[in-house]
Amino acid sequence: MIPEKSLLLLSLLALLVLGLSQRSLAESQEEKFRRQHVDSGNKGNPGKKYCDQMMAKRGMTKGKCKPVNTFVHESYQKIQDICHEASTPCANPNMHNCHKSAHPLRITQCRLKGGSKPGKCRYLVKNANKHVTVTVACGGKPLKPIHLDPPK
Repeated sequence: MIPEKSLLLLSLLALLVLGLSQRSLAESQEEKFRRQHVDSGNKGNPGKKYCDQMMAKRGMTKGKCKPVNTFVHESYQKIQDICHEASTPCANPNMHNCHKSAHPLRITQCRLKGGSKPGKCRYLVKNANKHVTVTVACGGKPLKPIHLDPPK
């Protein structure tokens, strides 16, 4: 029979390993930013179903429908370069270290349609391929985008 102390230590070790493996599976802020906002592959004008498809594909309709999201149709490097532009106030008071793009970027905004439900999220495509300046919050070393302020 295994002594109680050994069993307790073995249980604690198993919990520690499980906790560490869960943490490694967690998405970083930069990875979340890329998943939710970067669509550099879209070069043309997005169609009516673009938002429905992209929001589902990028996991923003699981459990609840994300009400508003903006996709930036530029290379990730071009978006990351914004972190080296002049600082500007963040629209979100919980964010810090925001920077505004010096030049307009191509974006598409997705806005949730009324009556949508999780699993059946439907979106309006707004500002398809519109060129606007965007503001991002940056973090880490080297600086990387971690939050996108919705364009006005």
